[in-house]
Amino acid sequence: MAIANEASDCVFIRGLEFVGNHGYSAAERKGIRRFRVDIALRRSLRAPARSDKLADTVDYFKICAIAVKLGTEATFKLLEALAGAMAAEIHALYADVEIEITLEKLAPPCPGIPASCGVTLVVAPIRS
Repeated sequence: MAIANEASDCVFIRGLEFVGNHGYSAAERKGIRRFRVDIALRRSLRAPARSDKLADTVDYFKICAIAVKLGTEATFKLLEALAGAMAAEIHALYADVEIEITLEKLAPPCPGIPASCGVTLVVAPIRS
């Protein structure tokens, strides 16, 4: 099998939701809100495409567990900080991946009643 472009290979999670108490104001952190996260992990998938072994790829179950644990058990003022903490934990398992995290606060307390507001954070692989 010929892989056309390894640079575009990706393991992803879309629409992972959790409730947490993140927000800049103390009042916002006292209550809970819904959040949604999309995570893309870019690295070559050539090895798992051939081997059919989980050990050769990114385990998205573990990535979901990291995101939900941080989202529900920690508290952050900024979405950027929560996304950064998720990226750091993911890199602890998979240093060689580029990580893109899009994190949304659903129904945020903003004028105009937006469906969501959020951030996208892209973190390069850790080079040894």
